[in-house]
Amino acid sequence: MNLRRLIFTHNNADFDAVASLMAMHRLDPTAVPVLPHRLRQNVRKFLTLYAGIMPAIQHSELPDDLELTYAYLVDTQKLHTIPHLKDTTPVHIIDHHQRREDLPPHYTTLIDEVGATTTLLVELIRQQNIELSSLEATMLLIGIYEDTGSLTYGGTTVRDVLAAAWLLENNASLDILREFLTYPLEETHWHIYDQLRQSATIEIIGGHVVLLATAKVEQQVEGVSRLAHHMMNLYDPNALFLLIQMGNDVQLVARSTIDEVDVGQLAKALGGGGHVRAAAALLRQTDLNAALKKVRETLPKVITPSITVADLMSVGPIETINIDATAEEAAKKMQISGHEGYPVLDGERVVGLLTRRAVDRALAHHMPQQPVRHLMEAGTNIYVHPNDSLEVLRQKMMDTGWGQMPVLDENERLVGIVTRTDLIRRWGMPPRSQHQQHMLMSRLQNMLPLALWELLTYIAHKAQADDLDIYLVGGLVRDLLLDIPNLDIDIVIEGDAIAFADSIQKALGGHLHIHRQFGTAKWIINRDVIKALDLSLDDNTGGVEFIDFATARAEFYKEPSVLPTIRQSSIKQDLHRRDFTINSMAIRLSPPPMGMLIDFYNGERDLKNKIIRVLHSHSFIDDPTRMLRAVRFEQRLNFNIEPRTLNLLENALPFLDRVTGERIRNELWHLLEEKEPLRGLQRLEQLGILNTIFPNIHIDDWFIEKYNLLRSAQTQPSWLELNIDWIAAQATLLIIRCSSDQIRAWSERLMIGRTLENTLLAIHQAIPQLSQLPNMHPSQVVEYLGSLPPLAWIVLWTIAENDVQRYSIEQYITTWRYVHPTVNGNDLKAMGIPPGPIIGDILRRLRSAWLDGEIQSVDEETAYLEQLINKHQKL
Repeated sequence: MNLRRLIFTHNNADFDAVASLMAMHRLDPTAVPVLPHRLRQNVRKFLTLYAGIMPAIQHSELPDDLELTYAYLVDTQKLHTIPHLKDTTPVHIIDHHQRREDLPPHYTTLIDEVGATTTLLVELIRQQNIELSSLEATMLLIGIYEDTGSLTYGGTTVRDVLAAAWLLENNASLDILREFLTYPLEETHWHIYDQLRQSATIEIIGGHVVLLATAKVEQQVEGVSRLAHHMMNLYDPNALFLLIQMGNDVQLVARSTIDEVDVGQLAKALGGGGHVRAAAALLRQTDLNAALKKVRETLPKVITPSITVADLMSVGPIETINIDATAEEAAKKMQISGHEGYPVLDGERVVGLLTRRAVDRALAHHMPQQPVRHLMEAGTNIYVHPNDSLEVLRQKMMDTGWGQMPVLDENERLVGIVTRTDLIRRWGMPPRSQHQQHMLMSRLQNMLPLALWELLTYIAHKAQADDLDIYLVGGLVRDLLLDIPNLDIDIVIEGDAIAFADSIQKALGGHLHIHRQFGTAKWIINRDVIKALDLSLDDNTGGVEFIDFATARAEFYKEPSVLPTIRQSSIKQDLHRRDFTINSMAIRLSPPPMGMLIDFYNGERDLKNKIIRVLHSHSFIDDPTRMLRAVRFEQRLNFNIEPRTLNLLENALPFLDRVTGERIRNELWHLLEEKEPLRGLQRLEQLGILNTIFPNIHIDDWFIEKYNLLRSAQTQPSWLELNIDWIAAQATLLIIRCSSDQIRAWSERLMIGRTLENTLLAIHQAIPQLSQLPNMHPSQVVEYLGSLPPLAWIVLWTIAENDVQRYSIEQYITTWRYVHPTVNGNDLKAMGIPPGPIIGDILRRLRSAWLDGEIQSVDEETAYLEQLINKHQKL
């Protein structure tokens, strides 16, 4: 047997480790698997029964004069596993644990975050079309199942599931798998189990239920990890830590049912290893008390504080209903707010919950005046506190059937509401991360100019001092997560935004523009503000001239496609009124800690998945201009509109006719301002949006060719000098092939204004003469183009049929339009020419002569001028 290429794994090897040995051998048959000194009991029994599954050698059988030329290391990154290892020996590591930072630079690795190392190797086997026997497939499947808790641990990925499915297709045996993953306890195990039960203590750490238990035996006992399953079933904690003294060593077995308690990190800190939800460590030459002390000291470092009701509940103005209100009043209130239920108040005391179902039932039975007290679900003691865990909330919802749960403070005052939807969304959210808070604030500080960062910090601290909840919202939050620069600062306040902005302006200066109808204020920043912050005037705001403040509000659309009715509300409702999930996130500035991402509608998830999704099924009906915005964001970010949103968009197309032309024009102009507008226009046509707005416009080959030509002109100095409105030029190119009547209809529909409409019609009228340009004298070209604005010049240049036509226009803008006689009207008057049309006619003739080369010097101009004067005098 050639022992120059070997495959190693960690000691006390489980099925994932040994299955990885076998898989690596199948991928490299020249490499020999090395079984470690210790194997898990079930692994050892499997290899005893199926000894021929791989040509392995025992670690103890390795010769002292071993000369390795190549080594594989699977399911571990600990180098001491490999004996006789030289510094220059190539090593390739395949593992699914977090990469170590101290690996030698010449080592190669395949390290990825999947549930089992076996998964990575199965993927390679599948790619290389290596055939497996039924027994080999079974061993690999056991490796995946054991390390992923039968595909139930939080670290399990889609790749693990796909690998397992492929192994089943290759005749892996579930009967054999079940035999080696579920096996009975022996007498020694029952003895340890009794000790663990008697010593078990439950502790609440960071809001999580943690079980600690100890036991002691004189000799080493294999298979104690299976006791964790029994203890989990008995106590149902969030996490457990079993410490078993075996002689002079202590074996730690750790399990967790939630990602917030990372048992793998704790085991690693104690010299072991594992995953977020399953881990182990062997503490050598340690007694139980010392081991237990180490575990207690390390636990707070690996536990993320649990999410509480306070993290989910909606605050701000809480929607409630009085116990004496009628069913009819409740129905109207629900229609406006969109809520499915309200806490019922008797005075200031919560006495029950009114649901939409109860209201609908009363109206269906023709009882609109039925009082709420007869419709509500009574319950004066049914509520949660802000610091209650999600488990408490879940249990109360299950016990009562209430989908909206009142949140009361210690004085039994209503401070919030939390819904079943909030709870459901929480399960799909990643755990709250302090690292993310620090990352967002650090990224924000780096993105903002110094003065703007100082302003934002001042605003946050002022809000904290005033006990106000304020948030950064809008595109800045989205772009911050995408690491895209954005200086558009929008702040939402759960409270009076105008009063808060006024206090900022009085403290720092600047000017305030207030819109009381919408509860908004625009704070204009000037040099006085910079001075008030004790900053140098060189510390500018990066061109930002204002900051917008808005009161958190909800919207109600009385009719489809009209502007909404607005009312004060909470940050949750404020975010719910926005167009897409990726734009419905906020960053909390107050109360502290600053930087917490508020994401009720999974916007961060959709950012990661690169999709555009509306928040509710009526989104495009409420505001059809969101269709154009969906395309704009899709193309700008290179995302995809997800299928359900596409379906809603297609169904809502007829509602575009109800939107004012000004709003459609604004959205179209915004799209044309993007870096690659053509892609957006093509997508508008593909989705039927363009055809719905104006059926005669098409993004065909002609348009694409001319559009690219127009874009190229934007880099040419001769055109840049003209200060052309390039957005209007793109819009003109869209419509210019239509008839004059269609242009008028388009102009009226989009409310583009009389000036642009007249320019469009003038261009349309000038198009037939384009073909004559090559035959025109320069003076004729000047006459043709001179009465048109620069917008017309660039459009005619763009749609010209050939370079000869374009050359004439280029000559006009660079040379011919600057050619004028050396004399002017005053000179002619001094020569005795009376004021009137004669002067204009003479000057035009002189200019034409210069342009057409009939005169080429001042003397020739003077002679020609005398001829013209004599001619007019004779007349």
